[in-house]
Amino acid sequence: MGTALAHAPGAASLYEPLNPESGLRSVAQYFVLPPAGGLPQDRELSDVLAQVLRVSVRTRTGVWPQDSRLRRAVKQVTGSTSRASAVRIRLDPRVRTVVWKDPFASLLVPTVARDLGIPAVVTIRPPEASAASFKRLGWHFDVERVVRGLERVHPGAAYLEGMVEQVRRRRDPVSVGAQLWRVVYGYLHHSLVVSGLPDGSAGVAWVNPRTLLADPVGTYVDLYRRLGLEMTDRARSAIESDYRDEGSGAPAGGVTHDARRNVQQANSYWASVLDPDEVALVRSLTDQVREDLEARVGRLA
Repeated sequence: MGTALAHAPGAASLYEPLNPESGLRSVAQYFVLPPAGGLPQDRELSDVLAQVLRVSVRTRTGVWPQDSRLRRAVKQVTGSTSRASAVRIRLDPRVRTVVWKDPFASLLVPTVARDLGIPAVVTIRPPEASAASFKRLGWHFDVERVVRGLERVHPGAAYLEGMVEQVRRRRDPVSVGAQLWRVVYGYLHHSLVVSGLPDGSAGVAWVNPRTLLADPVGTYVDLYRRLGLEMTDRARSAIESDYRDEGSGAPAGGVTHDARRNVQQANSYWASVLDPDEVALVRSLTDQVREDLEARVGRLA
């Protein structure tokens, strides 16, 4: 999504500045929490967002345990992917629009739209696909911290009911993926649909990947229009290439972004990764929030 939006003239993608492993040095934890009392009362978050908006290059090296010696050496010189994207933006005078691509900013969408007037795009991936990615990559996050933080913002909300006990009981990657899906999308639905944004706020576009993969160019024509980006023949061709039905259906193990994968199968390959018990677990955790979202954007898969 970030790459496709950055095909617009004068646009460039800023890669995960809120990633605590490779992003800004001022960010220490995954999934930055929204302010309970509004942005003006949260000085620390305001400072972090100010760094993002000025495209700060004060980032970590982004060295991962699985990196080869050569890749580690390169990162020590060039910095992380986040820093490299920021440097390119800072050095390119043609850049007029920065596309902030960052899953770790998911919980800040209502804040940046309401308080900063920044339009946002929320892609609703099927929960089974998210859980399968967590299983494939062996990911773990401190979901209890996220749940506790959201309880301060939405005390008593249905999407948080029983989640503290759930995240303490189940810590395997599949459960963590489903838990995060529920609380992230539950928070966004509650904040953007149930509560709503006040008049004058920037818009938030909800994207169903099933619709996107069926008609990539048509979907982006609409998104470009909503975001004030210019759709050119070159951008159309690049988007068609990005979403071409080719390559491997199964991404490589341990690789977060496999450039050789078939993006057309990004939301369906989970069927060969999750077993029936895991599918049932994911659905039991996410069906309540999923029903709310599908009522808004249509069937996810």
